[in-house]
Amino acid sequence: MSLDPPPPVLTVIGNLALARQDAVAIVGARNASAAGRKIARDMAADLGCAGLSVVSGLALGIDGEAHAASLKTGTVAVLGGGVDHVYPPQHERLYREVAEQGLIVSENPAGYKARAQDLPRRNRIITGLARGTIVVEAAERSSSLISVRMAGRGDGRPRLAARPARGGHQWPDPARRGAGAPCRR
Repeated sequence: MSLDPPPPVLTVIGNLALARQDAVAIVGARNASAAGRKIARDMAADLGCAGLSVVSGLALGIDGEAHAASLKTGTVAVLGGGVDHVYPPQHERLYREVAEQGLIVSENPAGYKARAQDLPRRNRIITGLARGTIVVEAAERSSSLISVRMAGRGDGRPRLAARPARGGHQWPDPARRGAGAPCRR
């Protein structure tokens, strides 16, 4: 993990072994399109099949889709608030599933409620835990693009952007691309 500045303490809930597993961050728009949501789900599932865990921020949209698709193969949710503060409240069920099957991480004390200014600090943990960062749809002044900038701070880790093919989403079917049968999730 490469974090600048490093947090004095990280609090975790869940499977700590996921913190040592190779991971890729998937971040993106809260108000994502249907195509963007599908891309996030497909990429997260495929990365899991390849033995990588997925790191994201448990936000609505792309983050939530990435976490849900990688629950069985490994997902790490980095929170802006304390590990016991579920935000957004719509993700209460997903939060519980990640806590049971994945890993919840925060640098803030229990009981702390995230504020907007906490998100860039959260994002440096997301990218610091990952070997690379994929952004799926992002607004011009978004937290996702802050993550991408942080991921590219001279450490050689890749930053990638995903978008649907012209005419709509055409993500290849793993069974048809010669990779053999899709993994069992």
